[in-house]
Order: sequence, then structure tokens, then C-alpha cells
Amino acid sequence: MSQVNQAVKVPTLPDMRKRVVPKASSLEGRTWLHLPALAYMIVLTQIPFLLAVWFSLHAWNLLVPSEGFPFVGLANYITEFGKDPNFWPIMGNTLQLVLGSIIVALVSGTVLALLLNRPIRGRSVLRGIAIVPFLVTPSVMALIWRDLFLSPTSGIVNWLLHFIGIPNVAWFSTFPLQSIIFIVAWEWTPFVMLVILAGLQSVPGEVIEAAKVDGANAFATFWRVVFPLLRKPYEIAILFGTIFIFQTFGEIYVTTAGGPGIATNTLPYYTYRTALNSFQIGQAASLGVIGVIVAILVARGMLRLMTERTVSERG
Repeated sequence: MSQVNQAVKVPTLPDMRKRVVPKASSLEGRTWLHLPALAYMIVLTQIPFLLAVWFSLHAWNLLVPSEGFPFVGLANYITEFGKDPNFWPIMGNTLQLVLGSIIVALVSGTVLALLLNRPIRGRSVLRGIAIVPFLVTPSVMALIWRDLFLSPTSGIVNWLLHFIGIPNVAWFSTFPLQSIIFIVAWEWTPFVMLVILAGLQSVPGEVIEAAKVDGANAFATFWRVVFPLLRKPYEIAILFGTIFIFQTFGEIYVTTAGGPGIATNTLPYYTYRTALNSFQIGQAASLGVIGVIVAILVARGMLRLMTERTVSERG
């Protein structure tokens, strides 16, 4: 009985060691490491935004310094929303630019991704060449399109159209906003291509083979099998594209300067004109604040939609 009552000793293997969990105090002591990055972000983003909000509550005209810096409250915002005849047409131009560029970039980027996902010779070189428009500075790309491709007198596009009997077209005068949309979409197509290409490479090959066995053609395979699996890449492309295309400035400044009239004025460019052409600093600050709020609302709405769909799929 004494032997039975004795505790059975289980041999311990050398690898069976207790995991040492770091104490909370040791982790709390390292929380200060993020403070430099936090301070850097506050100095570069939050302080300028707060100054813009403060300026937007004042009437500050650099051409009339005798008026001083009077506090006017929300008068600048009321002027923009209710009294400025250019504000709503310019918001419409901004919406057209964002939607048009995103749609064209999504279609062309998808086509490029599908082509460069095929096993063709020199695929890596072609992918590198396709990325180039995304790496070029927007103002430089706009200069190339203005002087080399879309020039009414010496542009390559008009030279090609001349062979089929079409006369020269002043693209930036006849189709100003459409030309800007095309240039911006050209710049963002490589980004969409990279995102969609990454998504295509994650699609299981067995799924595509099963669709082919069932008799689906190439279009049906993409639309019914591959496209639903690319929802996340498309959402990422639309989110980042919307945020950055909304800020388009260099292409407009170089090609049309907002004209003719206000045909290519967008909210960022109109903010620049109000500040540095009309020198209405308070009104320009209110336009800048409106632009930031619109961008935040759009980004938060898209992120919330993406999150809700992901949660519903998991649930």
C-alpha cells in the first residue's frame, strides 16, 4: 500500500520547459518608444489642420491688410455652401474626376493584370515596364501628355488621327476634364494592376481548372469564379485610389490651369486659386477643411463597409 500511495513521477523531457511570459511592468516601460513617431505625426498633420480650422473662422485678405484678422465664425463656410456660384460645380468636377479615373483605372488595370498573369516570355520585364507610369512624378507625366501626345499641333495622337481623316483636336480645350481623367487614370492603372495581379496569384488553380472542366469559357471563368475572389484587392484599389485621386493637383496645374473657365477646377485646385490668386486666406482655409472632412468621411465609409462585409462573411 505504501508503494501505491507514493506519487508517480512523470519524466520530464528536456524540451518541456515553461514559457516565460513577460511581466506587464516590463512591457509598460517600453510604451514610450512610440512617442517620437506620435509627436512627428502631430506636428506634421494635426497642428496644421488645427491652424487651418482657426484661419477658416476668420476673414483674412492679404490684399487688404487694413482689415486685419477679424473673427467671422462660420461665415466662410456659409459663403461656400450657399453664396459661391462656383462651389457646387467644382464639387461636381471633383466627383467626375474621381469616379471617371477610378473606373478607367480599374478596367485597364484588370486587363493588364490578366495579360501579365499569363505564362508569357519576358513577363517580368513587361511587368516592370507597366509600372513606370506610377513611378513618374504627376507633373512630369502631365507635361509628357500635354506636349508629346495631346498637343494640337505636334501631338502623336493627332498625327495618328490624321491618317484616318480626322482633323487636329485641341484636347485640353475641347475635352478638358476628360483629358485630365485619362491622364490620372493612366498614372493609377499600374497600381491597380499590381493589386489585382497579387490577388490573381492567390486564386487556387484547382478552382479555375474545375471551371474549365465544367465548360466555362474565359469570360465566364473570370466573371463567375475569379472576380468574386478578387473583392478584397478591388476594395483596396478603390480605397487608396479614391483618397489620392481626390488630391489631384499637378496634372491640372500643368495642363489646363483649371480652365477653360472652371471646367477642370477641382476642390484642391480651387483651394489653391483662392489662397494664392485671390489671397482670401480665410476662405481658402475653409475650402481646405471641407476637403479634409470629405476625404475622411469617404475613407471611413469605405473602411466601415469593408469591415462589415468581412465580419458578416466570417459570421
